[in-house]
Amino acid sequence: MKNSFELLIDKLDKDHKSLLNWFFDNKNKQILGWPKPFNRNLLASKAKGIYKPKGYKHALSIRVSLNSPYDDNFTKIKDGKFILKYFQENLDIRYRDVEYTNISLKKCINDVVPIGVLMQIKKSPDPVYKVLGPAIVKSWNKGFFEVIGFSNTGEI
Repeated sequence: MKNSFELLIDKLDKDHKSLLNWFFDNKNKQILGWPKPFNRNLLASKAKGIYKPKGYKHALSIRVSLNSPYDDNFTKIKDGKFILKYFQENLDIRYRDVEYTNISLKKCINDVVPIGVLMQIKKSPDPVYKVLGPAIVKSWNKGFFEVIGFSNTGEI
C-alpha cells in the first residue's frame, strides 16, 4: 500500500516525481554547500527562495535562509513532521499576486502537489543546509504560506 506522499506524487511526470523523491530520500540530512543537481536538474534556486523550474506549473521547492528579510517560522513536530510559516515573495502587496513564484505555490495548494524544503543552518562562507524533506503547502494567509512536512514514513 502506498503512503500519502507516494499517492500525491503519483500523478506527476517522471522528472518532477524523481526530484520530490530526492527530498524524501534525503530528509533530515545536512548538505555542505549548495545542493548539487540531481539527474541534471536543479533542486532549488540561489536567486529566489521559491523555486519553480522552467516548464513546471508548480513550485518544486522552497528554501529558508538565515539572512532572509522575511519572518519565516519553523516548528518541528515528532516523527519528522514540521510546520513552516513561509513568507510570500515580495513584501509589497501590490506585486505579490503577480510573482510567478507565489502563483506556483498557490497552484501547489489548489492541486495538492508536494514541494521540497531546504533550511539553511549555517551561513556562508561554508553554508550548510538541512533537507527538511517534502511537504504540502496547506494554505496562504496574510502573506504566509503554511507548509506541513511529511513524516519519516511519508504520511501527512
